[in-house]
Amino acid sequence: MVAPDSTMRFRRITGSDAGGAIYFLPWHTSFRTAMRFGLLGLRRWRLCYELPAAVVHADPEACARAIRLVLDDAAEEIERRSPPILVGLSMGTVPATLLAGRYCTKLWSFASADRGDLMIWQSPAARAVRREAENRGVTLGDFTSALHGLHPIDWLHRIDPRSRFSIGAFDRYVPRARRAALVRRAALRVPSNNVVCEPLGHFGVMALSPWRQRQWQRA
Repeated sequence: MVAPDSTMRFRRITGSDAGGAIYFLPWHTSFRTAMRFGLLGLRRWRLCYELPAAVVHADPEACARAIRLVLDDAAEEIERRSPPILVGLSMGTVPATLLAGRYCTKLWSFASADRGDLMIWQSPAARAVRREAENRGVTLGDFTSALHGLHPIDWLHRIDPRSRFSIGAFDRYVPRARRAALVRRAALRVPSNNVVCEPLGHFGVMALSPWRQRQWQRA
């Protein structure tokens, strides 16, 4: 089954600094909402991406296609001029991490998970999507196959070692096992003090992220 074209649409917003960071927003988060809540913590930035709705979808091939659309567009921009930082927020950590690995770029990751297939099967945020998938006869194995090569954990060994991570100790949307696997792999690449476990839930990590971004920029 092919997802409707509207679910594949993403938006690229251009900022004021051609040499600044590139942002990837959470699922179902508009640029307007991100600005309202201050998610773009750096005053000067280059690009900001709103993700396609289909990055989380009952059709695993649609998920993969939606992610690749953003990756391909952002890759063209990065190849024109490499950004100093890729910032991923929640679901936006998927394209941010994959691109940081591809180009060995510095990553700032907020509320990430290790694997998209397991997130769709385990996260409360994707419960309705999983039910729809199961009703269609789609299995976890179908997602694993479709998303091969698109999991953040598979690219962490190539990111810039100066990268940083912020995870929520009480994040109900990113299951503990998914957070733990990501942190274990990240620890093989970045210093332990570059991984911060916030005493917060998922939205708390998002709310704190502007302050963390400014802190990391000063550091």
